[in-house]
Amino acid sequence: MKKLMFVNLIVLSVVLAVSANASCSGSYGSSSCSDTGFDLTKKISINDGETKQKLTGIKKGDVFKYTFKIENRTDETKTLKLVDNLPNELERVGGIGFTEEVTLNQKSSVKLVMEVKVKNSEFENKTNFEKCVVNTAHLYKEDAKKESSSATVCYGEGVAKTLPETGPNDIFAIVGLVLASAGVVIRRSISR
Repeated sequence: MKKLMFVNLIVLSVVLAVSANASCSGSYGSSSCSDTGFDLTKKISINDGETKQKLTGIKKGDVFKYTFKIENRTDETKTLKLVDNLPNELERVGGIGFTEEVTLNQKSSVKLVMEVKVKNSEFENKTNFEKCVVNTAHLYKEDAKKESSSATVCYGEGVAKTLPETGPNDIFAIVGLVLASAGVVIRRSISR
């Protein structure tokens, strides 16, 4: 009986630890788990439509927008630096630059917009293709990275309707393996 209680305690500890990490993961969103007092959310839209974390169906010449929401939740005015170096497949056509300094008053936020398109060379000599590019922006305070946020754009003919999932599904697989292993240990200890 003591072995069974000990095994249950270990399993519960592992499940709680994995669950705590699950709250930090997510698809294409903020990658920071600690509370820095700042938030960065990057989304993408086309034709002033709904902003999303991923956008599909981009064709040659389409201009889309990355919208960055930067939030200061602290009680002090802070100067932050937003850095978004586009992947090689994309080019900036308007809006903010690749690096922007923003001063935010206490408990305030600001939205910035960068207009982007897929380089024409990405479409040359290609038929029946699809490609997705993840683009990550970083927020710095005094040269220390505080937050990151990503958005994905998919382009070409026959563009992907879904993207590979990340985050919580991996954690559920780990929890499943841990629970299955615990079941084997419990079964062996009971049968002795």
